[in-house]
Amino acid sequence: MIIAFYMIVAFLIFIFFTYIYIKKLVNHYINEELKIISGLNNKERLNDLPDNIKTEYTQTLEKIIKQENELNNSIDELKVYRDELDVTYSTLVSKSSQLEYTNSLLEKRVRNLSNLNHISRVALSMFNIDKIVETLADAYFVLTATSRISIYLWEGDTLVNKKIKGSIDYTESISYPMNLLSKFTNEDFSKIYSDLSRKITILNDEKVIITPLKVKERQLGVIFLVQNKDQLLEINNEMVSALGIQASIAIDNAISYAELLEKERISQELELASSIQKQILPKGFEKIKGMDIATYFSPAKEIGGDYYDLALKDNILSITIADVSGKGVPASFLMALSRSMLKTINYVSSFKPAEELNLFNKIVYPDITEDMFITVMNTELDLNSSIFTYSSAGHNPLVVYRKESDTVELYGTKGVAVGFIENYSYKENSFELKNGDIVVFYTDGIIECENKRRELFGTQRLLDVIYKNKNLSSKEIKGKILEAIEDFRKDYEQNDDITFVILKSVKK
Repeated sequence: MIIAFYMIVAFLIFIFFTYIYIKKLVNHYINEELKIISGLNNKERLNDLPDNIKTEYTQTLEKIIKQENELNNSIDELKVYRDELDVTYSTLVSKSSQLEYTNSLLEKRVRNLSNLNHISRVALSMFNIDKIVETLADAYFVLTATSRISIYLWEGDTLVNKKIKGSIDYTESISYPMNLLSKFTNEDFSKIYSDLSRKITILNDEKVIITPLKVKERQLGVIFLVQNKDQLLEINNEMVSALGIQASIAIDNAISYAELLEKERISQELELASSIQKQILPKGFEKIKGMDIATYFSPAKEIGGDYYDLALKDNILSITIADVSGKGVPASFLMALSRSMLKTINYVSSFKPAEELNLFNKIVYPDITEDMFITVMNTELDLNSSIFTYSSAGHNPLVVYRKESDTVELYGTKGVAVGFIENYSYKENSFELKNGDIVVFYTDGIIECENKRRELFGTQRLLDVIYKNKNLSSKEIKGKILEAIEDFRKDYEQNDDITFVILKSVKK
């Protein structure tokens, strides 16, 4: 029993000390674990560890340090990304605001474009300048930030104020000599408009916007817009510029239309004048007592300054051909005056050709300008005696074919053109017109006819045509002359009036 008791006590003591040892051992391991955990937490390298634990501890510590570095890097990246997100967000907010503003401007531009299109159609459908100007003035007030407006247009050599809207204290017109104005450059016109704008009184917070009206190189005028400086926005300037372009086109169209109407009116009047000019040419003189007569008249323009006339009185056939300096309307007016005077003198008097020219020159001289004159070949044929009398006032000599001698010659008298010298005394000569003789009256339009090489048809070619066709009728000779002119000139433009009269004696 005692032995069993001691054995139990011994066993309990063993258990106790074993417990103490195990507890101590456990505490040691716990302390070691805490040390390891603390080392890992503090990232300390522990050298007093068992070899089997030290290697694993070192590897674990390196992994922890590596993961922590990676985590820190990730955190830094996330911070950068967040900063970028913040910037992106701010940018998107800003862009959104800009987009809203841009959208607002776009909507306004669309409205302005629609209004501008409407204004353009309305203005372009008008051809009255005053109505166009009125419409444009209203458009500027409605579509732009304009408080006052002044519109000027060029009328010839004068810049005229056509319209003001609002309080404008300067509306005077400005004129320039036409010869000076024709040499002005765009810079010169800009200076004119700039100087004119300074004459308009404005307030401190206002500014004058200058909008020239111009199509290509054609200056039409200028528009002055008085606007508040705070309202000079880009979109407002765009509308001002766009309206200026449309205004220029509409005004130019109206001016062109007015010019076209004027040209049509002038063309119709010239056509009527040409018809009248041709109608007053003498008719019914083709066959008169053994005379074969052909005539031709072709002005270079609608109406011309050449004319011929035939009159029969008391068996005296008067033949006159004249050439007024210049071409077109001025020459035709002087031609009509000359014809009327000479015809009246011939009708109311029994003067010889030279005497008629003397009186004609005396009447015309006081009224004719220095840059105008009239050349005249004035003749008469006594149908009873066949005496042909002629007098020249600076006109081309007659081309005369004499059958008896079979020659073609020039017959003329010395004398200045009508209107050169007051109280000039003209000379005259006579010859007998025999059977088969030919007399050709003509103006410069024949002998000064040019071809593309600028060569002149000349007098000799006319002499040759008359001689080669001496046996033909006057009408046939007329055709030969025109044919020769056409062959010489070809497609080159007629640059002068062409007029001639052919007189051929066909006595039996």
